[in-house]
Amino acid sequence: MTVHPATDDLPLDAPHARADDTTFLRTIATAACVLFILISATARVPTYRINPIFLIPLMWLPYWLRRRINLHPLHYAMFAIAILFHDLGAYGFYQRSPFPWSFDIYVHFYFAIPVTFMLFRAIYFKLPQLRRWQVGMTSLLFMLGIGALHEIMEYLTYLLLGEEKGMLKPSTSYFFDTQRDLTNNLLGTLTALLLITAYYAMMRRHNRNGG
Repeated sequence: MTVHPATDDLPLDAPHARADDTTFLRTIATAACVLFILISATARVPTYRINPIFLIPLMWLPYWLRRRINLHPLHYAMFAIAILFHDLGAYGFYQRSPFPWSFDIYVHFYFAIPVTFMLFRAIYFKLPQLRRWQVGMTSLLFMLGIGALHEIMEYLTYLLLGEEKGMLKPSTSYFFDTQRDLTNNLLGTLTALLLITAYYAMMRRHNRNGG
């Protein structure tokens, strides 16, 4: 067990992945990449057929950095689900949502949760001098920065490739699409931070009860 000096002697999982964790992480990445290729091959939206070119490196990036960011297998599995969830847009879900609200809302909200978990864990172990609320605030700012960069990338694909092939489609998308995406990133991040806070409160109560 590792004790973080800024968390009131609250015990946490070991910061470094074990050998069996590494195997599990590799299995998650491989399975996700196979699914990316299958989705690409059966996509109804033509622009999604080249998605594996971008999604496969994105899927493996946390694995390659696993020791530096102290990657947790559960967080990585949730991250894989988030990318796969987005990739289901290949079947037209962004145009016709299978849910009561726009598919885009659910994707941006959920995606922020595992990314925030990974950011919080990485910052927590790399900067032990920070208090927990400072780790949370830093994670929040990083996550919103990542979301903003994604929105800029969408706009750049529109400028470079045009509306038909680019990610941003102003003639058919929601007028406040960018603002809504960033808002849902924020809500997802806050949800993740609330879950982290609840986890620490539960662990503190468990320790006080002699568990």
